[in-house]
Amino acid sequence: MHDAQIAVIATGGTIDKVYQLTGDLAVGEPAAARVLGTLVPSVAIRVTGALALDSQDMTDADRDVLARAVADAGVTSIVVTHGTDTMADTAAYLSGRVPPEATVVLTGALRPETVEGSDAHVNLGFALAAAQLAAPGVYVAMGARLFAAGTVRKETATGAFVETRPDPHPSA
Repeated sequence: MHDAQIAVIATGGTIDKVYQLTGDLAVGEPAAARVLGTLVPSVAIRVTGALALDSQDMTDADRDVLARAVADAGVTSIVVTHGTDTMADTAAYLSGRVPPEATVVLTGALRPETVEGSDAHVNLGFALAAAQLAAPGVYVAMGARLFAAGTVRKETATGAFVETRPDPHPSA
């Protein structure tokens, strides 16, 4: 196999969750590896795990681990699979902390990849394309939309990712 042209770095989150015999959900192996196993890609893609946790448990120390994994990826097109609850926070944190030539795209799923009706496949495919086509920077790719880091939030009531608007009347 050729050297990887795209790195996929898994951090856990809903996309990687699997049902256990108890009926609980737990973070499993990276979903990206399962999804990519169904493809015959025309680019070399390397999947690695940097973290395996629910994004609600992610700390800035964990984000530093992720930033180092991005810096050490050895490629400029990088997809990070991440839990949706704090994905926008991690994207903003990574902005300015990753190599300036890198295009880093965070994505995830509202339902585990192993569950029927999951959005994991579409989101991952969209993120892989965005990582190759978008200008260097940090982005969030969810729901067939691409947002620059710092310009997106998740609406908890709907699960949709929406663009944030600057406050026209910031307090002094």
